[in-house]
Amino acid sequence: MDATRVLVTGASGFIAKHIVLQLVEAGYRVRGTVRRDAKAEEVSGMLRRHGGDAALFEPHLADLTSDAGWDEAMIGCDLLVHTASPFPRSQPREKFGLVDVARGGTVRVVGAAVRAGVSRVVLTSSIASIVYGHPGRGERWFGEADVSNVESSDISPYAVSKTLAERAAWEAVDGTRTELTTINPSLVFGPLLDRTMGTSVQLIAMMMSGRLPVLPDVTFGIVDVRDVAAAHVAALTASKAAGRRLVVSAEERSLLDIARQVAEGHPAFAGRVPRRRLPTWAVKAAAVVSPPARMLAAELGRTKRLETAPAREILGLAFRSGDEAIDAAASSLLAEGLVTP
Repeated sequence: MDATRVLVTGASGFIAKHIVLQLVEAGYRVRGTVRRDAKAEEVSGMLRRHGGDAALFEPHLADLTSDAGWDEAMIGCDLLVHTASPFPRSQPREKFGLVDVARGGTVRVVGAAVRAGVSRVVLTSSIASIVYGHPGRGERWFGEADVSNVESSDISPYAVSKTLAERAAWEAVDGTRTELTTINPSLVFGPLLDRTMGTSVQLIAMMMSGRLPVLPDVTFGIVDVRDVAAAHVAALTASKAAGRRLVVSAEERSLLDIARQVAEGHPAFAGRVPRRRLPTWAVKAAAVVSPPARMLAAELGRTKRLETAPAREILGLAFRSGDEAIDAAASSLLAEGLVTP
């Protein structure tokens, strides 16, 4: 009998490559969507480099902004992992500026999956669709019942796009036989499989390059990309995962704590890694005229606690430590020549 075929969208992305590798290692056949032929070869090369069977990977050209190719992409696929979504290096000024691509792409992809009779969709969402726009929540816990408030003035365009894209996915499967699970990770660190950096890992690269002399007093959840990928793979078949929003995060760390771990694990970079906190008054002063600063000011001094027990129990996960995720990211940046001492 042929192996189960899984469609993975945005297969050349940082998280997606780890998912593709783990799926191939588990014996799945993977059809991966990419926007260019060069990206297809990049994924195949990654598999060969890390001992995966590249023959189990089949590329398919498709773009989130176009209807073309998505029905064809679903042919013969039993399962879907939808990872493709815009994550810009800089936020647009318009709060809803990323929504059309993120939500429109989700509607196209999930709609095609429903038409094809795909049994389960696993969507790469984010804690950004859960924790933002809730003033006064302080250090209360956040979990799958929480939804970011897109009308808040303190929410970023990225968080708005992830929230509305996830909402669109739930609406697309409502009343159908297609099951949906969302994986909602925090900041994703961990090792690179090639020179493709996730946006979160770029933060560590900037620290190691001396491009961040000071850091704001902001705390985030962090998680290793290998655990994020494992969550997606497990969610494809875990019966209790259907209909759930599963928060995936190992622990919370401030930006300065992350920087200290980078310096401790890689002493050659200690002189470049930031050690000073950006004064709160400076962020709040900038918030008067700058929307990005206003969003940052809303997070100063806050620690958002994340409920990860459902992901651990339903998916059978044991998360790697934050130290391991940070050290692996920094080591692979060095190994790939993306940062130099």
